[in-house]
Amino acid sequence: MKLKKGKQPKKSTILLFALIIFIVGILAVSYNYLVAKKEKVYSSMNLLLYEDETPKDVVEDTDSSEEEPENTNTITENENSNKNKISYKYIGTLTVKKINLKRGFLDINSPYNNVGRNVTVIKESSFPDVKNGNLILAAHSGNCTVCYFDKLYKLSLGDVATVSYGGHEYTYKLVNIYNVPKTGQVEIKRNPSTNVLTLITCTHNSDTEQTVYIFELENTK
Repeated sequence: MKLKKGKQPKKSTILLFALIIFIVGILAVSYNYLVAKKEKVYSSMNLLLYEDETPKDVVEDTDSSEEEPENTNTITENENSNKNKISYKYIGTLTVKKINLKRGFLDINSPYNNVGRNVTVIKESSFPDVKNGNLILAAHSGNCTVCYFDKLYKLSLGDVATVSYGGHEYTYKLVNIYNVPKTGQVEIKRNPSTNVLTLITCTHNSDTEQTVYIFELENTK
């Protein structure tokens, strides 16, 4: 008895199989391209956070008789420390209504621009009036008197923060929240094609991590 030869695949089947492999290859190449594009859109930056202390080579000015600045948007706050009266001249204000947060921030070069006293403007920051800039603010969380970011953990994506600066109000929407190890450096992942507000603080109920909150600009008044 002669054995029957197996049926040879039709030419159309071979072509179909080849077409499927081609399409899968195109999709793989497209995916890699999109990933590469995403890496270009979302840049990262390592920041060395300010140490929790006032610079030792700066003498604190305790003269409370200094005249008010001409900029009406500058806020002055007095802090009583024993017999001294310190005047903070804030150049802007951060407000997050959901968690009843409203705090001023200082010029980057101010001797009081450190997390031991205020919401700190990180030196790699650019202010809201800079195109595609990133205002990066850091503060403590917890139960201390300077733990201004203690309730940030209650925020969710879509929540709103506003920054008053230079006579304008900038409204931002929260688009990303992520944790990083507490090493003194923080990686900032954001879209460089838009203005961004970044808030950094210690992660709630963690001694080893910090949380980064990325807001993107919605509108300016």
